[in-house]
Amino acid sequence: MYSIEYNNFEEIIQTKWDIAFVGIHNDDRDKATKEFLTSHANKLFSIEYNLEELCLVINNKNVQIHDLAKELTFCKGNNVIIDATSMTVAEMFLLSKNLYKLGVTNFDIIYVEPKEYTKLEKNFLLSDSGIGFSGAGIPSLAMPFDLEEKKHIVFLLGYEGDRFADAMDVMQIQPDQVSVVFGIPSYKLNWERNSYAGNLRVIEDNHLNDRFIFCGANNSLAVSRELEVIRKFHDKSQLYIAPIGTKPQAIGCIPVICQESNETTVGLLWDHPKRKSGRTTGVSKIQITKGLFT
Repeated sequence: MYSIEYNNFEEIIQTKWDIAFVGIHNDDRDKATKEFLTSHANKLFSIEYNLEELCLVINNKNVQIHDLAKELTFCKGNNVIIDATSMTVAEMFLLSKNLYKLGVTNFDIIYVEPKEYTKLEKNFLLSDSGIGFSGAGIPSLAMPFDLEEKKHIVFLLGYEGDRFADAMDVMQIQPDQVSVVFGIPSYKLNWERNSYAGNLRVIEDNHLNDRFIFCGANNSLAVSRELEVIRKFHDKSQLYIAPIGTKPQAIGCIPVICQESNETTVGLLWDHPKRKSGRTTGVSKIQITKGLFT
């Protein structure tokens, strides 16, 4: 896995992808990425996870999760790019896992950082509450949470401490069952303070001050490597991953989720937050991640 960073879209010399997948979100950076991909991909497909129907909607067509790999067979033999900027974790992981099943393992993922996150007084307006961590998981990615089973949970944290708090309340886990990944260095100098401040109460209440792992907020490779270390160290435990931090860190989780053949040992924890419109402004650095499985 490696990532190439660009300061603007004009620096990207890739001429064409055959197929591009984009989400439905429409902040400044989402619109800019979709405009770029519209002119740099032969075919553009929009996708959205339908929580009520537990299916993926591709170009307005409902596709059941058990049919998803079959639906994506047109991707075989093509150059594929996924726009992580405009997608939720559910969409990005479902696409990645089913492409991997098809043998399409050389797809690229593009992510565009914002210039700023929207903030009201001390709170960041990133998302409305979803169904919480006690609600329905993502089919084929979730794993039942059995309090009696030996387990380890990896939290990749961002600014939304209330989501972290909800997860800890629901799971009733001990500090030694948790790893907490912080995005340090952050996208911009001092942004890491926002993450620490947002999660400080949960960290202190649950005695997690010695459970930190530091990986760059935009460093997918570092996260992937740390997860491999954790996976080997806790090889007798069920591993749960909760990617509630930055999207590049979530991208780093994709190999572990996709390559695990036993679906009862690695699972994704996701609370389906509703992303706010206007949650970010502007367009900053662009990152294209390649070779996820090499």
